[in-house]
Amino acid sequence: MTEPRPLLGGRYSLERPLLSAPNGHRWMAIEASSGRLVVVALAEPGRLSTFGKGVTHRHLVTVTEVLKEVDPSSFPADVTLPLGAGCAVADHRPGQSLRQALESGPLHPAKAVAWALRLADAINALHAAGSVHGALSPRSVIAVPEGRGIAPVLSQLIAPAVAAFCPPERLRGSPESAADDVWALCATLYAMLTGKPPFPGRTRDAVLKAMAGKPEPLFGAGVTEPVLQEIIARGLLSDRRQRSIDLNDLQQALDGWEREPTRMPPPRPPPRGAVKGLGDIVAGAAFGQNRDDGVHVDDASVPDDQGAPPKSEADAVSLEPASLPPVVPVTAPVAPLDLAAVPGVHVVEAPARPAVPRRISFNPFERKTSIWPWVVVALLAGGGGVYLTLGPSSAPEVTPVASAPPPVQYAPPKPAVKRNAEVVRNECVAAHFPAESFESNADFAFVCEDGDFPGTVRHLFSMAVERDPDAGAAGNAPLASDAGLPVDVVRLSGGRKADGGVRGSGLDWYELPATAIIRKACCPNSSPVILPELPGWCEQLQSVVRRLADDSAKSVDLGPGARSFDRAVGCLFAGHVKNGYGYSTAPSPASRAVFQQFLSRAAIASTKR
Repeated sequence: MTEPRPLLGGRYSLERPLLSAPNGHRWMAIEASSGRLVVVALAEPGRLSTFGKGVTHRHLVTVTEVLKEVDPSSFPADVTLPLGAGCAVADHRPGQSLRQALESGPLHPAKAVAWALRLADAINALHAAGSVHGALSPRSVIAVPEGRGIAPVLSQLIAPAVAAFCPPERLRGSPESAADDVWALCATLYAMLTGKPPFPGRTRDAVLKAMAGKPEPLFGAGVTEPVLQEIIARGLLSDRRQRSIDLNDLQQALDGWEREPTRMPPPRPPPRGAVKGLGDIVAGAAFGQNRDDGVHVDDASVPDDQGAPPKSEADAVSLEPASLPPVVPVTAPVAPLDLAAVPGVHVVEAPARPAVPRRISFNPFERKTSIWPWVVVALLAGGGGVYLTLGPSSAPEVTPVASAPPPVQYAPPKPAVKRNAEVVRNECVAAHFPAESFESNADFAFVCEDGDFPGTVRHLFSMAVERDPDAGAAGNAPLASDAGLPVDVVRLSGGRKADGGVRGSGLDWYELPATAIIRKACCPNSSPVILPELPGWCEQLQSVVRRLADDSAKSVDLGPGARSFDRAVGCLFAGHVKNGYGYSTAPSPASRAVFQQFLSRAAIASTKR
């Protein structure tokens, strides 16, 4: 009978190697204590330091643990561990990969860009933690995640790096870097638009030769988007000095395309100097192309394995941890376990402990059975004898005691005044707007009510009054409207338009998250915001607005949430999705500036509550 292998790191039972890792360096495993399915990947010591342990993002699978030392006996005997190797452990997120999804055809440009921006956000979270992904490709992107995940989700450890999605210096032996992830994102965007990798080849030399040129233009796949063509071309230049390697620049360029698809990004800066980092020098000299970097060259020859249990009985492997006994429901009293009846168990009688004389304990909280009555009697007898022997012969003089001062009279505490909940709510709502934006008797009960949230937004911002700054103290009449707009419009930006009409809130689309933030702050126990579900692949506004409202109640940066909302709305305009909200243009820099002013007032209001 084969002895069971020890658990990896004392926690994980290796179940089967991934089909896309013929060298046995990546495994599906089970956490013995919880039964959770995880992915385990062997890695060299230098790579272990670049895994983003604990980095969380809604579009990223998390690396939960990094083991710098592993027991070789936890692996089968035919698996050769790299010198000094450790391993990383990541959550397993099942679903269909982007590589599988592209088999049915490329994506619409608006959807491809929206997904690229979400992946860029996830990569940015890794880079902010000083980590890199190093294996981004359609293999590692989950296009149809199971459960409640929002596509796309960037997996970690489960998919290998693919040569066509790695820059030339990586194929020549350089270690993984943040610039690699930018190249890989551009190459993945190209694959989403065309359905194929940018640089095909069955050998490493063939791929490097293809990278010396340019990928086939997008219009060859029927995509007539010159701006996207320019963005991708800048990210896939073979010369690293001229290539766009800044992730923020790529995000801004793609974000600009969503807003205005015909506007070219700014001109490229002049080429950078040929400066090599220490990692490049060491990798090129010590490893070169002989380094086992785990890069798959011929991507078509390797099966796509997302970690699902094998379906055929021939390669079936039990995914139940062998170390966990089956759980049996208890329906009757359980008899005590007779260890002597268990095969292979030898019961050794423990030697009898010698009787130890009880010592007197003076712990006042310990129950005393016999010693304390005798101690009390002895103290009373001894004390009485001393008093009779040494006591005075006559009664002692009584010293008069001064009368005690009268007790200090404290004023009774004032009873706490409980303010009217309606008044508190109305003051809270008004505090999110400039002073005197509402009538003194304005009632905001409707803000806390469930129902048509877009209607609540329109009602709230129609109640605020735009005052004429030229009317002086005596003239508080609202400005007139010449464009069919309501006279009562919100006073957030102030002033008149060039045509003499009334300026609105200036928030435009940001009126939605602004109202959600007000509702979160001023309406305790209110239900979450409900917005109409829109067709298409763009992230639903309801999800983004809810996150912004929830984050506003925490001490976190609202910038990422505001950018997510910005991109979600931009995606609607890029895909020409009819939304029914009535805002004619995508969020502008001016509306974002007004929203920033709103957030400042909201922060001040929260400190006063």
